[in-house]
Amino acid sequence: WLVSADIQFDPDAAPKAKEVVDDTERRLCRYFTRGSFESGGRLFGGFWQSMPKWQRRKGLLISGEEVATLDFGQMAPRIFYGMVGSEITIPDAYRIPGLEGHRAGVKKLLNAMLFAEAPLSRFPKETRNLFPARMSVAQVVAELEEAHAPIRHLFFTGIGHRAQFVESEILVDVLLELKRREIVGLPVHDAVIVGRSDIAETTSVMQEVFKHHTGLDGLVSEED
Repeated sequence: WLVSADIQFDPDAAPKAKEVVDDTERRLCRYFTRGSFESGGRLFGGFWQSMPKWQRRKGLLISGEEVATLDFGQMAPRIFYGMVGSEITIPDAYRIPGLEGHRAGVKKLLNAMLFAEAPLSRFPKETRNLFPARMSVAQVVAELEEAHAPIRHLFFTGIGHRAQFVESEILVDVLLELKRREIVGLPVHDAVIVGRSDIAETTSVMQEVFKHHTGLDGLVSEED
């Protein structure tokens, strides 16, 4: 489907990429983890995946049309809440009381807590400076555990790999449904690139598939 699709990269629109982009590289392969076909599973191999966002935005064309990247918001925590059958009551899973101004750090630390198999004794690499100097990793973890009490029992169990599999299943189903509708979609982990005229329909498909897999509403927005 992708090999025969009208997908092009215009080097004049992004001159820095002129010598590095081969728009015939379209075959995708799923990479699983931990020796299990229910762990990991993200798609890799498309030429567009390694390009910076600005290059995709400026140079990528689908059926001669400029593209948009549609991104699932707060995907990982919403998958976990779906796993335990709980509604997520926090409008933004990464903006929690007491740490509202440290969203980037909360996102990284929360994901680390879900992939780790033992409690953290120190801040993960490159996260210490994302939190107040007065706060220890134990204090921040306690804040996250309180804010996300419905899923706190999943922290430090290594379940992140399982959630990544659910994420990959969602993306595969989105792509297959888009194919059924004759819409070319290009995956970038938890996002999909489509022609701008397909934004509305693709958003609807992404929301429907996310709901089917998790029981929760999906948050889909166009990437800046």
